[in-house]
Amino acid sequence: MSTINFQKKYVLDESYESIKQNVNKELDRYLRYPDLYMFDDQEKSVTFSSEKLIPIISTNRPRVMLLFSNPHPYSIHHGMFLSPNTKGQENLFWSAMRDSGWINIPEEKLSPKQLADICLKVLYEGPFELIFYCYYAFPTNFPEDISKIFGKEYFNQVIEAEAYAEIRKTVQETNVEAVVTFNKGIFNLVSKDPVRLYIRRLITGELIRSHISGIDRDILIFLTFPTGWRYHEQYKQLRKDSLGAIRTSICRELTKP
Repeated sequence: MSTINFQKKYVLDESYESIKQNVNKELDRYLRYPDLYMFDDQEKSVTFSSEKLIPIISTNRPRVMLLFSNPHPYSIHHGMFLSPNTKGQENLFWSAMRDSGWINIPEEKLSPKQLADICLKVLYEGPFELIFYCYYAFPTNFPEDISKIFGKEYFNQVIEAEAYAEIRKTVQETNVEAVVTFNKGIFNLVSKDPVRLYIRRLITGELIRSHISGIDRDILIFLTFPTGWRYHEQYKQLRKDSLGAIRTSICRELTKP
């Protein structure tokens, strides 16, 4: 387990058997990964691995949280967010962040361990210290899978309530000064001003922003394209432009007198 990975437990009671079956059905290809999902039939609980990356040193740069929906099992297995895909190809996220001036890391092929070390120790040039955080802790292919697996009642009463409280606690404790999310649903859960249609707005160059709700500090949150979005012939340029505009806006806001 890396310093990025951590373990969490859900006690399930009477819903245990159905949830265990749902996990086996939906996530069967990942069950061979050690420590990813562990069921306790006596306690009726599931313990699972999750991930968050908070720099272990300070460079006195502003801290910006990169907010994702939930971990992917493949990244958990390799010990780093947005690890290369099964073919070994770099995740689109890294090239977009590099090209838009967020993080200057080598374009050479890096192992997940090397990339994790760079991000934990802030061994990169850029305007911010970056925190990588998932709103939901449970790892699945897609965030929608979580409510399918646990059922709406457990999801709403336990998972959603916990996620709502935990992100606000983390923002406060880690002195986050701005948040960027790549998922409209998560943006709507966290921001004061929810959005509906947004891809067209981003394509036209609009900056979608609001403030974090339920917190006693005025913290900006921005919405950009999903990490895997490529549904436009100019998707690379559009992703670069959106992230670049967000970076400029954050820098401007944080330097206001």
